Amino acid sequence: MFIFSKKKILKNLLVLVLMVLALSNSHASQESFLEGTPLKVRVSAPSHKTLPEGFEESISFSGAAFYFYFHLGVAAHLQETYDLSKACFLGASSGCFPAFLLAANISIKEIIEIWMPEVCSLLQDKPTGVYGNFEEAITKVCLKYMPTDSYKITNGRVFMSLTPARLRCPYNKRTATFTSNEHLINTAFASCQIPFINNPRFFYYLNGKKYLDGAFTDYQPVIDATNTIKVSPYMWSKGWFTFLGSLYGSVSPEHNLKIYRDGYKHAAANPDHWLGLEKFRKKPLISRL
Repeated sequence: MFIFSKKKILKNLLVLVLMVLALSNSHASQESFLEGTPLKVRVSAPSHKTLPEGFEESISFSGAAFYFYFHLGVAAHLQETYDLSKACFLGASSGCFPAFLLAANISIKEIIEIWMPEVCSLLQDKPTGVYGNFEEAITKVCLKYMPTDSYKITNGRVFMSLTPARLRCPYNKRTATFTSNEHLINTAFASCQIPFINNPRFFYYLNGKKYLDGAFTDYQPVIDATNTIKVSPYMWSKGWFTFLGSLYGSVSPEHNLKIYRDGYKHAAANPDHWLGLEKFRKKPLISRL
């Protein structure tokens, strides 16, 4: 259990508020899709018009806090229904997890049935439950079950939104380069660093640099605002109610499974949203009589 003085908490909250205000009212220097060419755009403005070579579609998972289980439900439907080998993925905040899991061709069904119950079991033994301990539990379980070459498969196929931690000239950074499975997971957590939520730290340190939640500067990263397929738990539900619910992190497998099933249900009930993937629809198996 972590304890902070009132003075330190107030100071950190003030810094966070100032940063959010700066990000919401400024222009940002956002790296182009192919690293190295800076573009001047508003934080929320779309950019990057070209798909990486070898891919025909892009799918973006928004920030979702603990409603990433909803994202996993959507991801399960996509994985079950379409051949995603020619799709690349983008993610911001907790949306990075379904993005890199799909990019790594890891079974979402296995994650829900085996990985996440184990995560919940680890968190049930923590005094503060999910809060401050989520990163530790997720990292431990992911490293246990992920194929050793997952990071190699995701290189250049999943793009994560990062917010370097600075007040002056805030900007968004995307990365798609990972050196190990641990580095892949750490990068995803750097994108979902809301202070003290996933771990007992204000900033996330990655490659010697400080980061805050990638959704602060690019909540829904896209390649093409028209053609990138966007996934968000707030698309098919009551926005503010769902948003507030997403801040509640539960150690109950049943609670999280309900959110997962909700995501799957909404994805299946909105076929028009996936028209760009129809050319990749898996052919149904023909039963042998």
